Parts: sequence; C-alpha cells; structure tokens
Amino acid sequence: MSEARRQQIYSGGLDVSARAGLLLGAYSTGLSYQPNLLSRGTRDQAVISGVAAATAYGWGVTAHSFLRSTADRFPLTGRSAAGRVAAGAAVDTVAALTGLAVTRLVPSREHESPRRALVRLAGVGLCAAATAGTVADALELRRGRPGARTASLLTALGAVGVGYAMTRPGTATRGSLEPGDDTPRENVVREVELPRALASGVVLTGLLMGAARGESLISGTAARAAALTLGGMPDDHRALGRLVSTGALYGVGWGLVSVATTVLNRAGTELEEAHATPPDTPEVTGGPGSLSTWADQTRESRRWLSMALSPEAITRVMGEPAVQPIRVYGSLAAARTPQERAELLLAEIDRTGALDRSVFALFSPTGSGYVNYVATETLEHLTRGDCASASIQYSVLPSALSLTKVGYATEQTRIVVNGLVERLLARPASARPRFFLFGESLGSQVSQEMFRGQGTSGPSGIGLDAAVWIGTPASTDFRAELWGDRSVAQAPDVGPGGFFLPRGIRDWRSLPPDARARVRFLLLQNGDDPVPKFAAPLLWRRPDWLGPTDSRPPGAPRHTRWLPAVSFVTTFVDLQNALAPTPGVFDEGGHDYRREIPEALRTVFELQASEAQMARVQEALRTRELVWAARRVWAKALATPPSQDAEAVPKAIAQLSAWTGRELDRQAVEDLVGTPV
Repeated sequence: MSEARRQQIYSGGLDVSARAGLLLGAYSTGLSYQPNLLSRGTRDQAVISGVAAATAYGWGVTAHSFLRSTADRFPLTGRSAAGRVAAGAAVDTVAALTGLAVTRLVPSREHESPRRALVRLAGVGLCAAATAGTVADALELRRGRPGARTASLLTALGAVGVGYAMTRPGTATRGSLEPGDDTPRENVVREVELPRALASGVVLTGLLMGAARGESLISGTAARAAALTLGGMPDDHRALGRLVSTGALYGVGWGLVSVATTVLNRAGTELEEAHATPPDTPEVTGGPGSLSTWADQTRESRRWLSMALSPEAITRVMGEPAVQPIRVYGSLAAARTPQERAELLLAEIDRTGALDRSVFALFSPTGSGYVNYVATETLEHLTRGDCASASIQYSVLPSALSLTKVGYATEQTRIVVNGLVERLLARPASARPRFFLFGESLGSQVSQEMFRGQGTSGPSGIGLDAAVWIGTPASTDFRAELWGDRSVAQAPDVGPGGFFLPRGIRDWRSLPPDARARVRFLLLQNGDDPVPKFAAPLLWRRPDWLGPTDSRPPGAPRHTRWLPAVSFVTTFVDLQNALAPTPGVFDEGGHDYRREIPEALRTVFELQASEAQMARVQEALRTRELVWAARRVWAKALATPPSQDAEAVPKAIAQLSAWTGRELDRQAVEDLVGTPV
C-alpha cells in the first residue's frame, strides 16, 4: 500500500474513532449525574462530568482506533469509503458482542480477585468502545452530505440524554437519604443547578482535552527531536516522547503539590490568637513544669491542650466533685525523630503522673494532628476528671496529604505503646489504670495497623481494655482482616474478643442491649462516609457496597451503578464534602461522628453516667464547640489590620450569626466568646 493511501485510510479511521470517542464521552457525561453517597453542588458535578467525558473520550478514541486499524487490514470490496465503513462496522459489531459475552460470562462477585475484575473490565470497555463505533460508522456514511453535522450533533446530544436516563432520575437516591426517610443526614445539603453544571462540564472537558493535546504536543516534539539526534522516524521514538511528556507533567504536578504542602505546613504550625496563651496548670503539656514548651506546639496541639476542661467545668455539668484531667501531647515540632518524640511524650506521661489516674486513653490523631474534642471532653466528663489523655503527632497536613506517613506514624505509635506497656507491667495489677484507645480517620488506620496480622488478640495482647475507632479508611489492612469474606448484605454480629464492625450507624443502634454491652472494640462508621469506601480499586473494580441494590449495606446509594473511573472521581468528590460541620450543631452523616461519640464511649469504655448527666454532657459539648470556634473567628478578625481587611469584623459577625441561627451584633458576639466553658 502506498504511503499516501495509508495516510488517507489512517486519517479516515481517526475521524470515525474520534466520533466514537465523542459519543462515548457524551454518554458518560449523562451517566455522571447519578447520585452517590452524599449530595453535591454545581461545581462538584462539573468536575465529575468533565472527568467522565474526558476519560470516556480518551478510551473511546484509543480502543476504537485499534479496532479500525484491524478492520483496515481486511480486504472488502476494494478500498471505497463504503467498503471501509462496512469493514469497520463488521469489526465493531463482533467486538461489541464479544465484550458483552465476557461481561455475561464473568459477572461481578463480592471479594473477587483483581484478575477476574480486570477481565470483566476489559469486556465492558471493549463493548462500550465498539458500540459507540457502530453508531459512528452509521454517521460516517453521511459524511459530506447535507445535514451530516446536524445529525452528528443530535446524536451526541441524544447520547447525553440516554446516559442521563440510565441514572434512573426519580428512583436512584444517594446514600445519605435512608430508604423511607426524606431527611438527609448531612450537615450541608448541596444542590446541582443543571444548566450551570452542564456549561461548566463542557468547559472542564475542553480543558482536560486541551491538556491531552498538550501532552501529545510535548511527546511529538520530543519524538521528532529524538529522530533528528538518533536517526529513524519520529514514530520510532514515540515511546521515548511519552516518557518525556510524562516526566514534564509529573514535574508540574509535583511542583504544585510542593507549593500546596508548603502553604499547608505553614498553616499547620501558625499561632492562633485564641490559643496563644499557654495552659496555667501543670497537668497539661505546655503548662508550668512541662518538658515541651508552648512554642514547640503546632496549631492542633495548641487547640487541644488549651481547651482542657477544668474541674469547675466538669462539676458544673456532672453535679459531682471533679479533679483536673491530664492532657499530654507529643508535637511534631517538639522533636526531630519518632523515637525522640515518643520519648518526650512518655516523659510527659511520667511527669504528670498520667498512669496514676483510673483511666488512661491514647488518642491517635488525624493527619493534621487533630484530636477529637468531643471524644476527649466526653471522657473527662464521665470520669469526673480522673483520667489522662495522650496523643502523638505525625503530620500537620490534612489526612489526604498524609497517606504516605501511615507506616512512619504506626511505628511511632508502637514505640509509645511499648513504653506504656513496660510501665504498666512494672505496676501491680491493682495500680494500673484502665487502658483505652481512640482513633479517628487516618488516626484509626495508624493505630489499627499496629495489630495487623494479629487478629482479635492483638489489642488485648498489649493490655488494651477497649477501643473506639471512627471512620476507618478503606485501605486499612487490620479491618479487612477482621471482616474477612463476610458479605456486606448481612448485618454483623459481635465477634470474638468483643469486636464489632458495623456497616453503618444503623447496625450499631440495632444491637440488642446485652450484645452492645459485650462490645469492647468498636470500629464505627457512617454508611454514607466515603472515607471507609474510597480506595484505588474503585477505578477498575466494582466495590461490594455498589452490588445489587437489595443487598447493599446501609448508607450506600440505591439504584445506581458502578462506572469505571467515574465512580472513583465521584467518591473522591464525596470525600471532599464529607465533613462540613456547623459548630455546635451535632449531626450524623458523612465523616461526622459527633452525635454518636458520647454514647459510644460510655458504652464501650463502661463509663458511668445517668441519662440526665448525659443530656447535660451533650449540651456542654455543643456549647464548648461553638464558643471555641467563635473565639477563633473573633480573635482572628480583631487581629486583622484595617488596612488589610476593613470588613473582617462584619464578616466575622455574619459568620457567627449563621452558626447560631440568629442575628448578632458586636455586643452579642462579645457575650458569646466570653461564655464560660
């Protein structure tokens, strides 16, 4: 075949394949509107639609180009345009039927192997690209005829409509809407403005495709440069060009992440005016006699330490005498290495006499170093202050940017635990405190992975009396080992050693009182929390929680389907929306566990309190959260120079008014931030 002829056929093939990619992208755009775990806003939907369209377009073009090149190798009534289209349609039809057969022969199963999932994904991808190709083949027959472009446009719009219809609007529901309950369990309910979302999705799709064209330009330029230097044709060096473009894009991405990390690191160590004053009690790190100065603390450690309850505050709530609770913290900035940081924390534990209290609790913080105030204050209230709380920091970045530190953080926590066990074993059994563990989000993974491979005997092996973990990430091996091959369709029972792994809050609340009393290790999660569900395999494998609708666990979306890549992006967007709490307003849903924590700790840790006392604790927790959040906002506003932001104070008043649900003036704000806590 002549070079001119080859180029003609190659160009024609690309036209058909590009149209197939566009049709597949349009169909995926419609599908991207199906609900997932949480509500989403217009901007969220635009991102999801753009990624869905660009991903489907890229796959459609690539896969169909291969199919068309295969068709061009078969002789069929010469090489007329109609003959090439007929050959392409034949190959597309065979490929579509083959892909469909694979999906039917290899149905999805719970706990299936990656190999099986990838085989089915290949079948789905082949069927999708080939089906789009058959439509493109039909449109190709109209090339050059009147109305051809209009037919192409209408077909693309029809593909969007078909995709949207497949989302089952009016029937499919997001996970935060429980069946039979129209009240969403979310702090913030977002709504999609369809016209804006469509327009934004088109713009984002264009940007993504522009980035793809940029990548092709870089790789092509590099290939041509390699041909001039090394000889041969540019196509011979296309792989090298791809490596160069990938390296360039990686460099740009790394630079952006580095800039973001620098900014977040600075924010994680900044001194907030509301927490600038160190504690005045020796029982708290940073106070008199502390081995760790206030200047060594980060933003989150200053918050947690300065908010320690006083005996008077506990007595006011519980109506009983109380003592000063102990809080000690190993800040990331206080020591250079995990060993030094652990030793510093253990020294603070010794200095404060933390192990002389009736209860000692180790709190495993989130990526930023945040320790859950509701959990700590509940413990301090229900023990009447006769407790010690300790935490050690491994990062100042959000959990999403601290994932690479899990191994480092687990080893650091293990050093602390080893030191604690050594000290506890040196005491008579009657002189040892009850030993508890609390972990949240990435902190749950960090503390659970200490027991990886040890099963239910791991926690009790270090003398742990009880533990509560909330929002455990999906990639946690320990939880996966405990869950085993059970089906998410069945509500779990209390397991050996008092372990309970509910699929959602409903499972925990549904436990009979005698069964709940046996729980000593609770891995609590909201059914619509994306943190326990977001994982890399979402890209290429249907998760168990998106199985048949009638077997889905509580909190999973209903009548939706798993979509390669799209479900991954959608759940990632849910991840960003999972925690947007209003201070002082406790709700459940997403990654928010404030409402459930107090009762969970009372039950699992076997802490004593009457119902009236628990009601006062709940009220006090809400008040403290609102007051401290207001203090941070107000102090920041007052510290802003008028030359930089003359509207800082009015903005703060407006924000606090929104939080409290009533119009506040300056005096009302002053009264709020001055509320005794």
